[in-house]
Amino acid sequence: MKIILSIPGEQYTIPMGRFTVKALQEIGHEVIVFNHDYSGLLESAYNRLDQQGCLNYKNKQLMRLIKKEKPDFFLSIYGRPHTAKVIEKIKAQGILTACWWLNDPFMLPFETMDSAPSYDYFFSNSMGTQETYKKNGVKNIHFLPSGIDTDVHKDLHIEHKKYDIILAGDHHPVREKAIEFLISKGFNVAVLGPWKRKISKNSVIIPHIISNCFFSPEQMVQAYNDAKIVFNIHTWIDKVGYGINPRLFEASGCGAFQVSDIKEEIPLFFTDKKSIVLYSSIEELPEILSYYLSHDNERKAIAAEALIVSQNHTYINRVKELLAVCGK
Repeated sequence: MKIILSIPGEQYTIPMGRFTVKALQEIGHEVIVFNHDYSGLLESAYNRLDQQGCLNYKNKQLMRLIKKEKPDFFLSIYGRPHTAKVIEKIKAQGILTACWWLNDPFMLPFETMDSAPSYDYFFSNSMGTQETYKKNGVKNIHFLPSGIDTDVHKDLHIEHKKYDIILAGDHHPVREKAIEFLISKGFNVAVLGPWKRKISKNSVIIPHIISNCFFSPEQMVQAYNDAKIVFNIHTWIDKVGYGINPRLFEASGCGAFQVSDIKEEIPLFFTDKKSIVLYSSIEELPEILSYYLSHDNERKAIAAEALIVSQNHTYINRVKELLAVCGK
């Protein structure tokens, strides 16, 4: 099957697109990639001067590609620039359309793009947002979280860990508050990500930042393998109890011991205290972290089980499920 896949190709920290390309190709499909980012100096400058003009330009590029290649299926990862009018034009040519949106629940797509109801099928990383989608006219909404690429997300078998606890990700006030709390309780927490421009120069977190820059999936994998505990905190921890981030699967795919805040979807994949350890509030963390830092065998057993579980949640399995739902 010939697929045009629209991805944010310039986003260094959003690798889901390239993982999806690879997975579709590995199961035998012809994939033509359309980069819906503003790529290169000229397009970036154009976007700064005239956002709407650049948006129209990218969509005209896409329609030219559609006309030339005549695909069987159009799939967008995020696809922010693609308007409802463009999706309707694609459908008018007899091409099935789908969007895989992975920013729920903190960024519902109908708040940033008008095309969500136009797709034939829509996939989200959150079960809790489905009713909201339906109320806003989105049809054929399905739950489909991210996954792992087993060539990238893997156990590097590092016995002697550099870090007790690590958090990898961009700055967010929720994360800052949690890390400050753990430091105040005496924990040695490493932070990977561009935080310094967002926090005070006198912040207690500064000495704990091991790399103040955006990181590749490979750098994240190395960091997870170097840590005894991967600390996962969804930035919407205090707002809603649903929606899961990519870190949930990526850490497990590295054979890491992961501590995460509770989300209603997690028990569909992992079992508390068997393949993950869950918490409800940051106040619970000191007791949990202290216990598992001092119980190596239990921590390693949970990490080993997480690695086994993660092998069922590859991007290949995800795209197979997506295509099956779409009748493709």
